[in-house]
Amino acid sequence: MESRQKFFKSISSQVNTSDKNTAFLIIKICQFKEINMTYGFARGDILLEHVLNKLKSILRPTDVVGRIGNNEFGLLLPALNNTSHALLAANKIISCFKDAITIGGASISPKIVVGIAVKPDHGDTLEKLLHAASLALQLAESKNEDYLLYQTSTDDEILPPGLMLENEIQTALEDGEFNLFCQPKINLASRKLYGGESLIRWNNKKYGFVNTQYFIDVLESSNSLMPVTNWVLNGALRQCVRYQEILPEFTIAVNLPPPLLIDNEIVNVISNAVGTWSVRPSSLMLEVTEGAMMTDPKKSMEILHEFHQHGFGISIDDFGTGYSSLAYLKNLPANEIKIDKSFVMNMANDKKDANIVKAAVDLAHNLDLKIVAEGVEDEKTLDLLSAIGCDYAQGYYIAKPMSYDDLVVWMKDSTWC
Repeated sequence: MESRQKFFKSISSQVNTSDKNTAFLIIKICQFKEINMTYGFARGDILLEHVLNKLKSILRPTDVVGRIGNNEFGLLLPALNNTSHALLAANKIISCFKDAITIGGASISPKIVVGIAVKPDHGDTLEKLLHAASLALQLAESKNEDYLLYQTSTDDEILPPGLMLENEIQTALEDGEFNLFCQPKINLASRKLYGGESLIRWNNKKYGFVNTQYFIDVLESSNSLMPVTNWVLNGALRQCVRYQEILPEFTIAVNLPPPLLIDNEIVNVISNAVGTWSVRPSSLMLEVTEGAMMTDPKKSMEILHEFHQHGFGISIDDFGTGYSSLAYLKNLPANEIKIDKSFVMNMANDKKDANIVKAAVDLAHNLDLKIVAEGVEDEKTLDLLSAIGCDYAQGYYIAKPMSYDDLVVWMKDSTWC
């Protein structure tokens, strides 16, 4: 990228010749690929320009910013009094992108992450600072932090490269490194448990617990996607049979990766798993995101209708953050929609979020769909959801994801059961 080379050339001499504290920051727009898929590449390009212009507007005249990757920007902060000023700058950057941005009629909420390195603590050349800031950025993403300053311990905590991770996935299947957790969901009318969402976790022998979103991103572009999905389905249904010994009507939800929504084989894989464990098809809820259906809408719709014909439940996940076309939604053979937690978590203190959730509940019911609210963190939010007629809820206030053994104990002892 010519602009990248030009940017690095323009700041390299400043880094090399300066005898004062100098910080280099990498600023990344997360899930930019999904933003392009959901909102279109034209809006994605406008978003990049918006971020760059916003950064320029808040910086000092001596600071230098430029685009260094598809969805990354580099920022040089020369002549700092101390390292804490770099942290203040990162905090200011994050604060500037807290609110949604309206582009072409679409409301986009970019997630920004920042990695920070400082001269002389982390290197005395641009190359060394770039490497340290990249590692700090990667660790910030894995820990779901807004920004992190590079530390010597960062090297030990950093995630394995994607290619390395991909090569180990098949071995992980064979060696039993994967585990299934389940997060309970309750019926708001009865305030009692009715089912759960199955979630995969990976405890790698070399790296320890691998960040789930990072691992899923690698998995979805690998040849191991179908084998791992098959393992998740069979594991979830096996556990569902045991949960139904305690609660006969228990339903289990499984997230369906976007690439498999256009793969004909997935219908047989799911049907075989359901048949193997002799589970009622309606006991399985397949969660698909709005964005997943946009890769090939026609093919996705065909496969969703096949799921419906087999009697599997279909849930539209992350509702409100993706395509959200009402004309498209009314034709989906869905059973429920899940309102994204970004609206639910603040609804007790934000009237706009509360109104969005209420509108989603009314829309779902008008389309004869149930609605699930995720991200319930307190009793007040739960009461608000009940008051507006939401059907189901999940979140840390009710219970965190648990292993099979822990959930069985919880099911026998919890007041939610």
